[in-house]
Amino acid sequence: MEYLITATDYKLLETTKLAAKEAGAILKEGYYSEERINFERKGASDFVTAYDRAAEKCIIKRISSSFPEIAFIGEESGNTPGNMSDYTVIIDPLDGTNNFLHGVPHFSVSIAVTKHSNLLLGLVYQPLLDELLWAIRGDGAYMNERPIRIHSARPLSEMIVSTCLPYHAKGDCSTALNQLTTLMPMVAGIRSPGSAALEIAYTSIERFDAFWSQGARLDFWDIAAGIIIAREAGCIVTDLNGDPSPPQWKSLLVAHPERHGELLNHLNFIH
Repeated sequence: MEYLITATDYKLLETTKLAAKEAGAILKEGYYSEERINFERKGASDFVTAYDRAAEKCIIKRISSSFPEIAFIGEESGNTPGNMSDYTVIIDPLDGTNNFLHGVPHFSVSIAVTKHSNLLLGLVYQPLLDELLWAIRGDGAYMNERPIRIHSARPLSEMIVSTCLPYHAKGDCSTALNQLTTLMPMVAGIRSPGSAALEIAYTSIERFDAFWSQGARLDFWDIAAGIIIAREAGCIVTDLNGDPSPPQWKSLLVAHPERHGELLNHLNFIH
């Protein structure tokens, strides 16, 4: 059923774009700092910096200034209830913290908004490239102001596929290795750059032909924005059971409609 976008939805979209750009400026400043970035350890291969926290505060401040009663779910700040019960903003202020700490130029700001528990809009911003990938439900996907749409599918043997891999006791290494062993002989390349939000969004501009994850543990704020961007660009997004809206995203496959079923079969063959 076609979704009717409201004036409030559009206002929230424009406000969220500003928030993503402002948060990205904070991250860019930190990335180019000459000092080594200090961090705290939250868990196995899970770090947080002052820049994560500053970026998230910036996003919340910008959006709440226009929508003071909106609810937030932030990776760093947790849940902030709101009286504007239809909408919830889901924030990963720095997806790819490990890359950021090591000076690897692959990280992003990821913001999604749900309305009545359905994904309404998503934005993934790469501040070093000034690339804002975004989508609003029913109105397509964009990079900056240019509409984007996937083209015809490449054969499996020409595809570059991205994934998230588990490290340091975080996730299921054996599952990830089995999936890699299955796909490696079939595709042209597999990449694990380290920012799931960005890699999922990159399927919408075909920098990657597909993205999957199961062995690595991904939270909803890692994937929410990328999911709606990829869908609005024409990709199929499900878990590895083929469910497009599971109660919990314990796995993920994002792919062209002509390749989704094929990849799903290969990845499920090892179970």
